[in-house]
Amino acid sequence: RMARRYKFRSARRQERRLGGLVWVAFLAAVALAVVWAVGLVRFVDALPRQSALTESAPAETADAVVVLTGGSRRLDEGVALLEAGSAPVLFVSGVDERVDAKGIRSLLDDGDTRLPDSLVECCLVLGYGASDTIGNARETQIWMQVGDRTSLLLVTSNYHRPRALLEFAHAMPEARVVPHPVIPQDVRLDGWYRYPGTLALLANEYSKYLFASARVAVAGWFMALAA
Repeated sequence: RMARRYKFRSARRQERRLGGLVWVAFLAAVALAVVWAVGLVRFVDALPRQSALTESAPAETADAVVVLTGGSRRLDEGVALLEAGSAPVLFVSGVDERVDAKGIRSLLDDGDTRLPDSLVECCLVLGYGASDTIGNARETQIWMQVGDRTSLLLVTSNYHRPRALLEFAHAMPEARVVPHPVIPQDVRLDGWYRYPGTLALLANEYSKYLFASARVAVAGWFMALAA
């Protein structure tokens, strides 16, 4: 009987401990979810709502305009910057290998936007070596280094801007990177939580930004230790 009582009490203690651990894990998950949700709200609130290129506020000048493929109206904005004289060359990173210099016109979203042959021949460079934002940054860094360029106008969607800036600053810390956000028409930032598509896009991008921030931080620590 004593042995049975001991086993029973021991089992009850183990159940209490397991229940306590489950409760702690639940509270930790809830806390993380709350922190993540608050961060998401702040992330979205900080996104640009207006294009950087306007008649009253022309873009800065740089050694190159760099467009990251993957979002609507990015190439249109890059062409507009090139024609406005903001930079002498347009570099498009992440181009599909089946698209050549003249076929890049098919990526233009606005039917009123035209890419003259003169600009294609003299001022357009296509990069085929990137499939994600990390690749965009590395591909651009190599191209900038070969051409001895030190500044760029970075054209990408407003929701992608934070992560793109993070990756480019990490890949080329000595370069001057000026963000030029594009405002996609299908991404509704006003009341974004009411639109499932926009909510999913922003939540996914915010999560990617957090992972990128952690990876860059860890890489920085290793570099500091190795120095």
